[in-house]
Amino acid sequence: MTELTQPNISPEIAKSKMILALGKAEKSVQGLHDTESKLVYNEDHLGVIKLFIENCKAAERIVDAERVRLKEPSLQEGRNIDSGAKLVSHDLINLRNKAQEKYTKICQEVERKRQEAEKERQRIATIRSAMDNFKMEYSAKIADAKTLPVLLDIERRINLETGNKNKYMEFLPEFVEGCKAIRSLLTGQKIKVKDLSDLQLQASQASANNDDGALLEIYDKIEEKTAQIAETAVHVQETAVHQASTPTEIPDVILPIIPKGSRQYWEWEVVDQKAALKAGLMMIVPDQKKIDEILKEKRKLGAEVTENGIRYFIQTKY
Repeated sequence: MTELTQPNISPEIAKSKMILALGKAEKSVQGLHDTESKLVYNEDHLGVIKLFIENCKAAERIVDAERVRLKEPSLQEGRNIDSGAKLVSHDLINLRNKAQEKYTKICQEVERKRQEAEKERQRIATIRSAMDNFKMEYSAKIADAKTLPVLLDIERRINLETGNKNKYMEFLPEFVEGCKAIRSLLTGQKIKVKDLSDLQLQASQASANNDDGALLEIYDKIEEKTAQIAETAVHVQETAVHQASTPTEIPDVILPIIPKGSRQYWEWEVVDQKAALKAGLMMIVPDQKKIDEILKEKRKLGAEVTENGIRYFIQTKY
């Protein structure tokens, strides 16, 4: 099967054919050059100048007609080639679009799952962080507490927090279990603080009774109890730190890897035309077809008119 070939016409050959076509019409570029050189450009010779311009236009039409004639075989071959390519390309494009559509849906689903997994990871991390922060905060409060009412208020707040299902969700049982050690230390601390308060009251009574022996003995107990309270304060903070330092396990979601070659690009769409027009982000484009139809009617009137923001007028071309 032989391949189609374009006619071998060089610019020089094409030029020769154009000159030949002009010659058949008894016209030539050189002749027009000679005529133009003899023109007198003033008001008295407007008719001669106008006739020369018309002769140039006629020569241009001859050259353009010859150009079209010479190109027609090549143009037809090009059209035939384009038509044949379209027949094959149409099938290829349909096949590609069919596969692309399904492929895009799968990739979008993978991306959706990835985003959901990341959202879940962040949710779990947020809950676990809240659990650790609460235990750290209230262990510090327990360590700083010096009176029984303060410790009782802390206990009440812990009780409320360990019942907060909306905040800790499925991790609430784990949170409650994690708070048991702090609760236990809090209970012991309440007893020690109450005992210290009782000893301080006894010391006041012994001092009032001038019972120095009993007062010294009570002071020894106060010192011992104060040391125990301080030890518990350190212990409760260490417990919270130890629990917070335990690695949190977040389940991994195994997703397929999207092949390389995808690309991301920014896109836009108009969602509020009024706002876009007000901001100068949209242009009102004239309806060429409707305006041309009205122009045909206005031509019959023979006079310039402005209507609905459109001016219809006569333009002179010399």
